Amino acid sequence: MKKDAISTGLFIAIGFLCVAIVIAVLIPVVRDVIDKADDNRPEIPKVSLVQPADSVEAAVTYTIAGPLV
Repeated sequence: MKKDAISTGLFIAIGFLCVAIVIAVLIPVVRDVIDKADDNRPEIPKVSLVQPADSVEAAVTYTIAGPLV
């Protein structure tokens, strides 16, 4: 009877240990998968080209006057 209790206790302890190891391995893997799936936003450009207002007016004037000349 005593041997049965010891073997049952060891079986339960080893089972808990295996479950703990599996959980410790799976949590980071699942977290990485969720983070990658959630990160589907487009990247924002780091540098943007700003054109002065004068050059836009000059480009419009050249485009309009170009074919007439």
